[in-house]
Amino acid sequence: MRITTIRHGETDWNLERKPQGSCDIALNATGLAQAERLAVRLADEPCDIIFTSDLMRARKTAEIINTRHGAALVASSKLRESSFGEFEGKSLHDPVVAAAFGKFIDERAPDYFKQVQSYLSEILSCGKKNIFIVGHFGTIRAIICGLLGLHTDERSRFSVGNMAIHTFEQREDGSFEMVLENDTAHLQDGLKTTCDGCKNQICKHKNEVQNV
Repeated sequence: MRITTIRHGETDWNLERKPQGSCDIALNATGLAQAERLAVRLADEPCDIIFTSDLMRARKTAEIINTRHGAALVASSKLRESSFGEFEGKSLHDPVVAAAFGKFIDERAPDYFKQVQSYLSEILSCGKKNIFIVGHFGTIRAIICGLLGLHTDERSRFSVGNMAIHTFEQREDGSFEMVLENDTAHLQDGLKTTCDGCKNQICKHKNEVQNV
């Protein structure tokens, strides 16, 4: 079995460093272009089925990728980003907000990861060999930890950029090996997302307080 995870393309709130959570924010023009670029890259990769969050930024990403495959597409609320409550739409340029949001994420992560990993078990039982999963920053970190058998506290080891792909291959003993990590090689020529505080450079903001 081969699992490929894909984070959705860029939104205006990504650029503005505003937590999106369960808000249904659309891809911006760059995000749409990113999805088209990744669709070309993945065109020759085998894909039997695509599972995606039902939020439009992920679903649209999945639909664009699927124009090259015509695979079954399953949209589910179980792959949504965690709800961020009062933090949704607030600017993380405010250090007080950013610190409080980081604490909020730390408290919510264990339950959220269990929820996503429960659905991951259903995905792994679907009977397909080549699976794409399109989701969000938190969704994909939960999947990474689930596939590699890691504790929630180890999630900060993994970066998940907009439109980044991670690929996992199943070993003979049933465990998974990550063979591609946070790959955005398809997003060159100005299509790599940077936040509005990091214009014209690789974005410095790696952790979950900034990647929302």
